[in-house]
Amino acid sequence: MHIEKLSLYIVTFNEEKRLGAVIESAKDLVDEIVIVDSGSTDKTEEIAKNYGAKFIFHEWQSVGHQVKFAEEQCLHRWVLRLDADEVLSPGLREEIKTIKQSGTKDGYILPRGEVFPGMKHANKFVWHYKEIRLYNRDAWINSGEFEHDDVVKVRPDATHGKCKNFIDHYSFLSIHHVIEKSNNYSDLIAKRAFIQKKNYSPCRMIFAGSLEFLKYYFLGRFFLLGWWGFIHCVNISYLRFTKFAKFYELQHNPNVSINE
Repeated sequence: MHIEKLSLYIVTFNEEKRLGAVIESAKDLVDEIVIVDSGSTDKTEEIAKNYGAKFIFHEWQSVGHQVKFAEEQCLHRWVLRLDADEVLSPGLREEIKTIKQSGTKDGYILPRGEVFPGMKHANKFVWHYKEIRLYNRDAWINSGEFEHDDVVKVRPDATHGKCKNFIDHYSFLSIHHVIEKSNNYSDLIAKRAFIQKKNYSPCRMIFAGSLEFLKYYFLGRFFLLGWWGFIHCVNISYLRFTKFAKFYELQHNPNVSINE
């Protein structure tokens, strides 16, 4: 067997509405479920424990730090990472079963596509994330960098493959939630750029948002998702604008603290 034991890890914060579906999609594929929570006040902990998950509190610093900590709590060398709004599609579940029995790589890219109201699954023809989410920690590990949740090689010869089927990403709860999440995220990425001493021109505020919209709506083919695709691309362009606006603010407004 290629993967004898597999740990699933998820980071959460107030995810009672979505966590159950995430665990349901993966529970029969894994031998351990690790939930790292940053202080939920809803039923997240109760739901996690109902599934027999190991539930651990860890104060939030950044997504990079949180997923790294969660990865380190897993007992098994092979791990599967899912976010609390991600569900394995039926086709992907079958692929993972096959990989467990006869896979040949050290890690696997699990494509991740957006799912909006009225959709059952992600559209494979629309732009999607391509991230290694199933991997052997002897070959790949989380970088643990501030606001980076990517995995990096432990060994120079580490190999990876790619699955054909998708993780369904149910990131959309409401427009209010999306805007609030976008606002919080633009704070973080602006601060990361400031800490890294980037040198962005203020002119990027003028063009970045529009170019980002065109990139995702047309080149990324989000127009195939109708008005939800349009709304999503407007939000992406607004996120891009606010990143550069907040970076400019950090440079020129002494009343704004990097710790806020």
